[in-house]
Amino acid sequence: MPLYLHTILSFLSCFGFGILFNVEKRTLFLAAVNGSIGWTILMAFDNTHISYIFANLLSALVVGILAEIFAIVKKTPATGFIVIGVIPLVPGFRVYRSMLFFVRGDLDQGLTEGVKACFMAIAIAVGIILATSITRMIRQHISLKH
Repeated sequence: MPLYLHTILSFLSCFGFGILFNVEKRTLFLAAVNGSIGWTILMAFDNTHISYIFANLLSALVVGILAEIFAIVKKTPATGFIVIGVIPLVPGFRVYRSMLFFVRGDLDQGLTEGVKACFMAIAIAVGIILATSITRMIRQHISLKH
């Protein structure tokens, strides 16, 4: 599937999840854009055969930084932007496949998929933490100058 279709479909998906999670109407569009950008980055790196851990880390970092920027622009907490932005990155399919392998008795493959899902989840968490920390450090530095 072409990358632009991934971008469009991930936007629609994030928009739908934003409605489902009652994200404020004034922030819903930017939250969906954030998720779409994160997914597009992840897919772009996936096509270049870069490590899936690095791809998830970078995608989550971008989602986190954009969430902080959007939160400043809209004068609202970044949480709504982060939650919707991270939804496409969550390794739900890998967890499903891991459980499927376990149920079928293929323990080695199940463990492999489960470990990959854990690494992806950790990379997402670290990316969001880094983005929040970087943004706070920059904001503190700016406020100290004034």
